[in-house]
Amino acid sequence: MKGPKPLSITGPDEMLALGLSVGRHVFEGAVIGLSGPMGAGKTTLVRGLAEGMGIAEGHSVSSPTFTILQNYPCRELTLYHLDLYRIAGREDLDSTGYRDVLDGAGVVIIEWVEREPDAMTPENLLIEMEYEDIGRKVTFFPRGDAYRTLAASAIDEYLVLH
Repeated sequence: MKGPKPLSITGPDEMLALGLSVGRHVFEGAVIGLSGPMGAGKTTLVRGLAEGMGIAEGHSVSSPTFTILQNYPCRELTLYHLDLYRIAGREDLDSTGYRDVLDGAGVVIIEWVEREPDAMTPENLLIEMEYEDIGRKVTFFPRGDAYRTLAASAIDEYLVLH
């Protein structure tokens, strides 16, 4: 069985554009996990995703490493941005109130999801980022039909535009 084909991303502008494509196709209740080393482009992808969702004027995405959870009003949905880098375990995660946003009318994106994989819902989109010679290798792992459609649509749009 063939696995997903990774995308080669050569700079921050391309990572933003990929996020923009994801944001244009995301749906209410979506849960997206981002996995990868420090500096791989996770927050840059979230910035693009927020732009694709129509982030409200006057708001900008920043890494929630110290606040753990931030939310951004967008055109139709709220974007909940969670960073698990400083989370020490399940109990620590539960104290953030993140479970309340999983059932809400928004989109949840979780950076450093590899630190607590149980933070994801059973159906989700995992996006893994790795360093490669020039740039990053980005691979989408959708779980569930809606996420397969999201991933395919976002990747197709990105490839057409770049």
